[in-house]
Amino acid sequence: ELLAKRGRLRSSLLVLDEPLTHLDRSGRGKFGEVVKKMVHPPLQSEYAFHGLRVSTVVLILQDLAAEELEEAFDRMDTVVREDGGSYVKLDGAKQL
Repeated sequence: ELLAKRGRLRSSLLVLDEPLTHLDRSGRGKFGEVVKKMVHPPLQSEYAFHGLRVSTVVLILQDLAAEELEEAFDRMDTVVREDGGSYVKLDGAKQL
């Protein structure tokens, strides 16, 4: 918000590191609802954040024990660590 108020930068990227820590299943579901409203806000919504629009959300999670979030996002890419290496799984397709 500070950068937008100064008029120098308008970002539509939101990065959240471990936002689900200590949330139960219900809390994770509510979190997903809030994030979905941030990306696709209803008209005249409190989720407009003073004119800032969020179009991309990056969640950093240690494990994907958050099935409740699948409905909140259009796509969910996953970094998978396996056999000493890692790859990105894009919408179910394995990518190196």
